[in-house]
Amino acid sequence: MQTCDGGALATWRRGAQVTVACLAAVLCFACVRSESNIRTDVRERLDADQTLAGLDLSIEVKNRVVYLSGRTFTEEQQQRAVATARGRGIKLVVNHMSLTNSALIDKVKQALAADETIGKIPIDVDAEGTIVRLMSDKTNSDERERAVQVASAVEGVTQVEDRMK
Repeated sequence: MQTCDGGALATWRRGAQVTVACLAAVLCFACVRSESNIRTDVRERLDADQTLAGLDLSIEVKNRVVYLSGRTFTEEQQQRAVATARGRGIKLVVNHMSLTNSALIDKVKQALAADETIGKIPIDVDAEGTIVRLMSDKTNSDERERAVQVASAVEGVTQVEDRMK
């Protein structure tokens, strides 16, 4: 029977500890998902959800934190998108989404259509919260001024952005 002295046993233990530590580091590194993989996984989950599939949501990933941006029609859609985005390898999901105000868009479109001066001019309307954006490439300066005036008078509008040409 062979025996080890204390120094050889200590060296063997240190070697075993280093080997176990290296193996654990390799396994942990293999488990970490790349930002690209996380982004792809989140996109697939959002697209698979019928409620969210039609929305144009952007996904950014930094340090395993997912940032969702884009516009939704309801707060419920935002909550669902955040919940759907959560998953393995993700520390946090940050909601940078905004709400499209369809009711306000409809009211502004109706007011523009009812106006004698600008009612026949094609003007696109968009709204985020209480801010309305008017877009058209078929208006002159007087028509743009009138469109902003009409949109500003609609109940619920706090600001009008003139993006007309």
